[in-house]
Amino acid sequence: MRQGELEAPERPADSAPVKPDEHNHLGQKIGSKGQRTRQALIDATIHLLEERGLRDLAVADVARLANTSPATFYVYFRGVSEVVLAALAGAPHTSPRLDALMGRNWLGPGGEDAALALVDEYTALWAQNRTIFRVRNLAAEEGDERFYQDRLDAARPIMEGLTPQIVRAQAARRAPHHLDPRACIGALLMMLERLSAIGPLRAGKADAPDFNALKAAAAHLLAATLGAAN
Repeated sequence: MRQGELEAPERPADSAPVKPDEHNHLGQKIGSKGQRTRQALIDATIHLLEERGLRDLAVADVARLANTSPATFYVYFRGVSEVVLAALAGAPHTSPRLDALMGRNWLGPGGEDAALALVDEYTALWAQNRTIFRVRNLAAEEGDERFYQDRLDAARPIMEGLTPQIVRAQAARRAPHHLDPRACIGALLMMLERLSAIGPLRAGKADAPDFNALKAAAAHLLAATLGAAN
């Protein structure tokens, strides 16, 4: 490697192969070699975003790390933001275990344990894609409608999975009737997102609670909101 060159990354933990598109944004068909190039650009972008902000990342840097050229980059993507959106399109928003936990009978026994398992699964799922989720959320909060919409789409499985549970808890008089069920889940989801984003990064800091303690506290709040029995 020559001095000044960027070292090509190993595939980051949160860059599982993105679902292939048959054509690029120019309408050209992408073959297997093109898919490999496209994935290399996605991997390079994620690698660089671990240390830089989205606005600080240049196409030339991505292309250099992917061992290609800016001209080749523009064959596959219009800009760096579009690379992140492509990576997000392949990121899972839920899992079979998370679906099973959300669908359980929360009015039955074992609610605290189930809530902790749900928090563990959610934070683990988030950790697999922490870099692109963090970038997405920052861009959404800055007003980028594309990333805002992706954030809404990512929240939908949790919202649809847990909102009916609040309704059941209200019917069983285990949750206040004056609360809006979707607002309850929205608030819980914001808590889980924030916990997932900063919890592990603050672990070991003198002024920060232990991450497992934070997850236990989040699970308690989740169980209480869902009207779960101990």
